[in-house]
Amino acid sequence: MSAHAARRAALMARMQAGGVAVIPTAPEVTRNSDCDYPYRHDSYFYYLSGFGEPDSVLVLLAPGPFGPGRSILFCREKNSEREIWDGFRHGPQGARERFGVDAAFPIDELDEEMAKLLADAPAIYYAVGSSNALDAQVKLWLHSVRRQARAGVTAPTVLHDVNALLDEMRLFKDDAEQATMARA
Repeated sequence: MSAHAARRAALMARMQAGGVAVIPTAPEVTRNSDCDYPYRHDSYFYYLSGFGEPDSVLVLLAPGPFGPGRSILFCREKNSEREIWDGFRHGPQGARERFGVDAAFPIDELDEEMAKLLADAPAIYYAVGSSNALDAQVKLWLHSVRRQARAGVTAPTVLHDVNALLDEMRLFKDDAEQATMARA
């Protein structure tokens, strides 16, 4: 098991049974016109995934009544034309194989899949208040789940700040982190 997979498993073990964690990476920032600043991933996202591409979201499903824990990565699709300008992309298939997540989907499918993943989940974990865009997106996901109430589907009723769990985990460095710090 890779260090990133072990960290994902450790986070899922700390979550409420059946809970869903949403960890996005940092957005790209435009410098001017069509030129971006050099990309820097979100530290929490990278800590759990090892994936350094923008426009990505890691979703963790804690073990519970609906099955074992799972990790799902949403990322950009392979696009040879964009790769000429933006650099290499793993794409969902390559990301699943290279980074050991259980499933991977194109980032364009995030909203549709999150409505399914949050259905009947007891809790959602994300970095509350870290991004207005993320807060708004979570609100839309919850609204889409609540619209299914007449069909017997329930939305998460508990909201947790995932950063509190991750901050605690990051206090103690594993061998991979110690090796990285030694190289730095």
